Amino acid sequence: MNDRACAAILLISLGLGACANQDRAYAPIDQQPLGLSQADISNILSGKSWRWSGPNNSGVTLYASDGTSLVEVTGKGTTTGTWSAKDGQLCEAFAPAPFLPKGVALNCQPISGSGNVYQVGQATFTLA
Repeated sequence: MNDRACAAILLISLGLGACANQDRAYAPIDQQPLGLSQADISNILSGKSWRWSGPNNSGVTLYASDGTSLVEVTGKGTTTGTWSAKDGQLCEAFAPAPFLPKGVALNCQPISGSGNVYQVGQATFTLA
């Protein structure tokens, strides 16, 4: 084998090695965390009241640290609920109330944002 062929093989080997090492530095896209973590969401909401506004209603929700909530829907009344956080999602269920006869079963929606403003599904949350 001549010097030129040896140099080409060496360069190809080094190039493939660099690519292989580069691939190991990154997790596959489907394994990378998306949005806020469960701990982030809990820290953001827990023990605070949040004013929210969606396409059909608005109001204020107090997210207690024990996973319960008190919800006031503007012009309609109040109800209680439960909440939990999953990676990137806020999960909520609501008890029956005069304006919500059947309540609402557990529903999880993506949450994103920062500071005092967050988007949860189609609703905008601001710190009350």
